Amino acid sequence: MDLNRVLDIDFETPFQVIDMDQVKLNVEKMQNIATKNNKKLRPHSKTHKIPELSQLQLKYGATGICVQKISEAEVMFYGGVRDILVSNEIIGKKFSRAANLISQGAKLVVAVDNYTQLEQFSLACKHYHVEGEISVDLNIGMDRCGIDPNQLESLINGSKNFNNLNVVGIMAYDGHVQSEKLEDRIRQVEAEEEILERTVKELGILGLKDFDISVGGTPTAEIWAKSQVATELQPGTYIYQDTTRVKQGLCLESEIAMGVVSSVISESSGKRFVLDAGYKSVAIDHGYPNVTDNEGNFYRIISMSEEHTVIENPFAESVLQKKFLLYPGHACTTADLWDTAYAIERGNNPRRIIIEGRGKRE
Repeated sequence: MDLNRVLDIDFETPFQVIDMDQVKLNVEKMQNIATKNNKKLRPHSKTHKIPELSQLQLKYGATGICVQKISEAEVMFYGGVRDILVSNEIIGKKFSRAANLISQGAKLVVAVDNYTQLEQFSLACKHYHVEGEISVDLNIGMDRCGIDPNQLESLINGSKNFNNLNVVGIMAYDGHVQSEKLEDRIRQVEAEEEILERTVKELGILGLKDFDISVGGTPTAEIWAKSQVATELQPGTYIYQDTTRVKQGLCLESEIAMGVVSSVISESSGKRFVLDAGYKSVAIDHGYPNVTDNEGNFYRIISMSEEHTVIENPFAESVLQKKFLLYPGHACTTADLWDTAYAIERGNNPRRIIIEGRGKRE
């Protein structure tokens, strides 16, 4: 992050800021990892929720994107993105919205883990006179959505009852692998890879060919890139990075590309100063943010509330109106708190970007 440029922006605080030069470096780095290891890259757009940034990732070589919600898929499709994996289970009327997007030209794949979803997706596709593509969500240890491996054959065979549905892949997300120690993450991925190796053999026995094995969030993407079984990586956070990725050794603090600029609105010399941004501006689900000034100095947070961050005050002189940058512990949840962000880029004036997918829950 270019701290001097960011903290020199003359906008009312607080505001979200994106360093587009660093974004491009982050995007290029992950794309190079995927390309060097002959893997497709399907970035998760839930981190930024901005079609322009998904288009940037596609320009650098990504084959498509992931979304978590049909509403996000709609935002991305109407923002010019065609190849979309809904990497989360949907149910009910949302399948009609998925089929509608397909009828308009979207190359949409939907993750499923039960037979009811197959029935509902097939019915919706029939209504719109289209065929649907599905990726079977496999539980490899996260214990959230996803079928158990021993149920795979039953679901695959069940999909054959619907002549307008095609199984095109397996999705095996491992968001639970979050250790700060690389060796722990490697150990967990190796155990998951054994499950997927058995799965691939089973798919061959069931007669499926040319399917994708889509895996890996940002903490495990580089590990999965070396896998012999995975074909596609779906990290998201890497485009911005955050302090959690710093702790995991995945980036430097200077490589974080998104933060929140906040001003001092109150102070007590020798005790505290107070910023005009709290946890309605910076998510704290992964802990307090790091607070820095334009010289890269860091300050200890005493407390946070909805609209305030209280900092231990080392200054003898007044710092009223002084700006600080808050680096989030979790980029994805922080980005979704804002309707807009301000982008900086060398050679251009700061500009306002609408976060079009912000708040899309349904």
